[in-house]
Amino acid sequence: MKRFKIIIIGLAATIYLSGCDGDLLVKSPPDALTEEGFYNSEERAELGVNAVYESVAGEWDRELLRVSNVPAGDILLSNTEPLEYNNFTYHPAIQEFQFIWTNQYEGIGRANTIIAALPEIEMDATLKNRYLAEARFLRALNYFTLSNLWGGVPIVTTPFVSTDDVLIARASLQEVYSLIIEDLQFAQNNLPFKSDYGDSDLGRATWGAAAALLGKVYLYDENYQQAYNLFKEIIDSGRYALMDNFEHVWHRDYENNVESIFEVQYADIGGGGASGRNGSNLPAVNGATGASLATESAVNGFEDGDPRLQFSIFREGDTFAPHINPDLATFSTAWSATGYAVKKGMVPILYTNGGGGNTPLIRYADVLLMFAEAANELGLNQEARDAINQVRQRPTVGLPEITVDSYQEIFDAIVQERRSEFVFEAHRFNDLRRWGLAQDILGSQGYESRHRYFPIPQLEIDINENLEQNPGWGQN
Repeated sequence: MKRFKIIIIGLAATIYLSGCDGDLLVKSPPDALTEEGFYNSEERAELGVNAVYESVAGEWDRELLRVSNVPAGDILLSNTEPLEYNNFTYHPAIQEFQFIWTNQYEGIGRANTIIAALPEIEMDATLKNRYLAEARFLRALNYFTLSNLWGGVPIVTTPFVSTDDVLIARASLQEVYSLIIEDLQFAQNNLPFKSDYGDSDLGRATWGAAAALLGKVYLYDENYQQAYNLFKEIIDSGRYALMDNFEHVWHRDYENNVESIFEVQYADIGGGGASGRNGSNLPAVNGATGASLATESAVNGFEDGDPRLQFSIFREGDTFAPHINPDLATFSTAWSATGYAVKKGMVPILYTNGGGGNTPLIRYADVLLMFAEAANELGLNQEARDAINQVRQRPTVGLPEITVDSYQEIFDAIVQERRSEFVFEAHRFNDLRRWGLAQDILGSQGYESRHRYFPIPQLEIDINENLEQNPGWGQN
């Protein structure tokens, strides 16, 4: 995919910090291309859509993974900010909240701009519809991420004209879901299958990505029948399958594989560094920062004998990086503040201060386990068990089949399976909160009822009198 930058803005804080007086587009340098009149060809339409992908890539390289994995107890932040994630002492003024909020709305702003421009561009109608569907899928993805973090948020669906456009109240969670569903239904109906894209378009949104995300929204909204229908359609399509080798799911040499439904695309940039996953997940040796470390809780989350543990977490004596340095041949607990390190997505270790791998956001195993959850809620016990067992019996996992039959036993099996399958993949904290299990499981870490959602960034509250803070975090 082509990578480039365009001039665009985020929400209120971005405008506030720019110091503009009603003119939202601050041009720097003065001779830069203006947005007005820019979108006048098929080539520039592609640039506009690619800009939305670029924004998503910027959101998932670190901060969104940390804000999801650390409170879940799977990652401990060490010698980096915000340490408050570790024990639920975070507050509205944490700068990372502002960074995430602004970047999500920057992506939404980019999507809104190209969605508004596309109808006026003279170009192939089928391709125009596809570009529109891609932009709406990405807008829905951003709003879904916002809703998981903050609940109901301001809804903006058109390009900004003045600063007043962003000084608006929060919509309800249901209103946000309604917009997401509308966008994803359009996307599903107008996006091609993964196999229909050429190599140059690898990683773009597909029918499967839209259907899977839509099913996930329905599942979170407890619309189990609609979720079941969509997940079954994906399964029955035969277009996706589990990778035989669990280690290959997040392996750099197997990106965009048959299990991948949507992943954020990154590229090595050379010189020992890369965009995407980086050395902060590795122990502080040979240049790595050791800032995001696997925890004992993550280790203990695997059932006895689960091979996914060895594929996911470095432990004492594990083969580490002999190809880099003989002194790094085997992992040592002395390298890590927790005694462990993240292995999933870090193998092969190309260099200890860089990453470069893509970040899978939706994969087929997730579809199977979400299908199992929806089926269980609908009383379809056999279908739920079969889906769980497919994940458990991946050739390199090979765990015994579950044979439980009651609703609660199947639900407990789903909780366990998602814990082991998706460690470090930014699912668990969302799962625990939506299931109502966070207080029981994370209470000893400091979780309280107010942590159901994160606090709205303080700067947004300060400059927008219409914006109401989440419960338990103070008022305007």
